[in-house]
Amino acid sequence: MNGYAIMGPAALGGPPGWALWAIGGTIITVGTVLLGNEVYQATRAEPRAEPRAPAVPTTDTCATGNCPRPYSVRVHAQGMDCGGTSGSTIGAPAFVSTTPIPAATAIGLSQATWAMLGRRQRSIRTQAKVRLERYVLARPPAGYLGEKTFAASDPSGGKRYDVDSYGSTPNFIA
Repeated sequence: MNGYAIMGPAALGGPPGWALWAIGGTIITVGTVLLGNEVYQATRAEPRAEPRAPAVPTTDTCATGNCPRPYSVRVHAQGMDCGGTSGSTIGAPAFVSTTPIPAATAIGLSQATWAMLGRRQRSIRTQAKVRLERYVLARPPAGYLGEKTFAASDPSGGKRYDVDSYGSTPNFIA
């Protein structure tokens, strides 16, 4: 816009001055923009500074895609009476840790899930809950990984009480 300000006095000369103002102002403005772009590009053409210290190789196993899996345990009731399909579940949120999970924590999750069930849902799964808790407490010191299902007294509709245990090494340690 500076080009038009510079050519401002030419606009006072009537129609010929208006044409001079428009053409001259445009040339000066475009020229200023192009010159500014050249100066900007010249300053950007300087070589980039390289880091002074060499990069330290990482020893993190996650950088190689070999991340250890976090430990987790989930206890849930499953079946048609828990939400309308045999895959429906009710249960406390999974417990996630960076170390193997003790058996007592799994028992606590079982109790939390049990408290979420209705009276009828609990009566159907009473034996399954007892079997699950005995199973968790009886695990050898090596622990357990995977999914274990305990069928309810009325297994129709997929009714059961499950424990899911995951990690890079077994859970349910003593």
